[in-house]
Amino acid sequence: MPENRVKKINFFITSSLFPSLSITGSSCALMCQHCKGKLLEALIPATTCDELEKKAISLYKHGAKGILLTGGCDERGRVPINSLIPAIKKLKEKTDLVLIAHTGFISSDEASMLKESGLDGIGFDVIGDMTTVREVYGLDVSEKEYTDSLRAIEDSGLIVFPHVCVGLHFGELRGEYRALELIRIINPTTIIITGLMPVAGTPMAHIKPKPSDFEKVITKAKEMFPETPVVLGCAHSSGKDRDEIEKIALEGGVSGIAAPTMQTIGFAKENGYQVYYYGMCCGLVPDEKTRIENPF
Repeated sequence: MPENRVKKINFFITSSLFPSLSITGSSCALMCQHCKGKLLEALIPATTCDELEKKAISLYKHGAKGILLTGGCDERGRVPINSLIPAIKKLKEKTDLVLIAHTGFISSDEASMLKESGLDGIGFDVIGDMTTVREVYGLDVSEKEYTDSLRAIEDSGLIVFPHVCVGLHFGELRGEYRALELIRIINPTTIIITGLMPVAGTPMAHIKPKPSDFEKVITKAKEMFPETPVVLGCAHSSGKDRDEIEKIALEGGVSGIAAPTMQTIGFAKENGYQVYYYGMCCGLVPDEKTRIENPF
């Protein structure tokens, strides 16, 4: 980095400002090796249009700037977001909430319907090793399912922020670089680098990716997408590893970090970074509407 270039970092703080709602409650047909539906249990359930509308409006009245619609997958790796399109339309009419979704695999027709509903964007997990997909997710798919979904989202006019998970293959690097290659068929808004999270009660509860592997993937992503923001997503390990990974990401030149630790915030300030906070999902482009003052 040139000496005269100002170092900046965006910290994304979600919590009550950009909560996640599960449209399937704690239900998931896949029950993947790294999650077993446990991650859904911490989310706010909203499984019907009426429930989604009521809960989202309540969150909005309490200061939420946006909502992530997510949930468990069906046996084909799809999150049934389209069943809640009527509620999405009403929320966009009644509020100025930013609404984004995790959809899993998606068709062109489904993406177009979501665009028409007013949905703002889609976060999409891309895996570059089909053995990993089979052994971790229990899905038998090809790269085509990933590229078809990426194209469907982009062609619909929705913004798309693909996620690449470091260490998803039982903590080892396998397919992350290929996932980045698959993403090159579109022009993503942001590239989100996440990492395997150890979740209690799952077969992978005691597995963590190596912090050094994040450096490799972040470096590759910045090399392949020089004009696209590369961000460290909220899922990126835990404990002391989390601090180390965030420091690696910061020094590796990411434009943002989601859910940073206090140690990382302190490190950034001590090392001359201009720090900005945003109450939004890290896949979105920061703007003044979602900017917040120091939230701590």
